[in-house]
Amino acid sequence: MLNVVSGCNYRLNMPPANLATLPTQATSFRIAAKKRLLELGISVTGLARQLNLARNTVSVAINHESMHPTVKNRIREVLKLYDY
Repeated sequence: MLNVVSGCNYRLNMPPANLATLPTQATSFRIAAKKRLLELGISVTGLARQLNLARNTVSVAINHESMHPTVKNRIREVLKLYDY
């Protein structure tokens, strides 16, 4: 439920995220990729430039389980995510 109070948005009654309900491999790839980007100081836009792809394509490949498997493989190589 979203309440607006004094021009600010507050989320109320939201249960904590339960990662156990998400697909393990997809979740672990998404988290590992984002963590590695932070470690390397690279943005999704920067990664997209390295891969010579549109930023949206790279973002979708990272965040969506079954989208762009070829791009996911290229991301794995660049970020050295061999276990995901």
